[in-house]
Amino acid sequence: MKPAVLRWAVAALLLSGVPSAHAVDDYWYAGLGVGYSRVQFYPIDFSFGGSASCSFRGPCRESKKEFDAGFKGFLGYQINGNWAVELSYATIGKFHYKYDDGTVVQDAVYKATGVGFSLVPTVPLTRNFSVYGRLGAFFSQARLTFYNEGFVAGINSAGRQVNQTGALTGFGAQYFWDGESGIRIEYENFGTVGSCPTSPCIGRANAKMASANFVVKF
Repeated sequence: MKPAVLRWAVAALLLSGVPSAHAVDDYWYAGLGVGYSRVQFYPIDFSFGGSASCSFRGPCRESKKEFDAGFKGFLGYQINGNWAVELSYATIGKFHYKYDDGTVVQDAVYKATGVGFSLVPTVPLTRNFSVYGRLGAFFSQARLTFYNEGFVAGINSAGRQVNQTGALTGFGAQYFWDGESGIRIEYENFGTVGSCPTSPCIGRANAKMASANFVVKF
């Protein structure tokens, strides 16, 4: 008797505040989005430290650009009103870490992209509006290229890259205004991209993006 009561209690808790009219059939959907991305470089992988030399002519001053525009596309399957699975591709952006000795500036250009696969738990609040979470894996590719400016302008190293797998988490809200198309506002944490030590070291960063996305059911 007790297990049956517990099952009913859990079901009632999950369905509380969600009228049956909000239930949806299963469907496929796709979307495109644009976002504002940020990476947080691991200082141990990039920084030369306060008075250390950049291997140019003297003490090195460091600066970084950790923000950029990001883009994403996704394809998903809504299993029922509370669960979906999703495959996504994200171009997180292009970021910079610069080393300046007063004569020559070395610009480390860091690009990150990747493919995500995630489970999307969804809570419908009205017929058209819902909130959701995200939990999955992100298969990233980080690419690092060095460019020199100053007396040796135009000289650059060949880009080197590394693949990495990390946790993908996030949350958001979506609204379908005509039942077939809608908009999403979402925040995602792609975890750690890049890797170090590797041969050679690419450098690690934690990558995040807040995005607005257009969604279409089919």
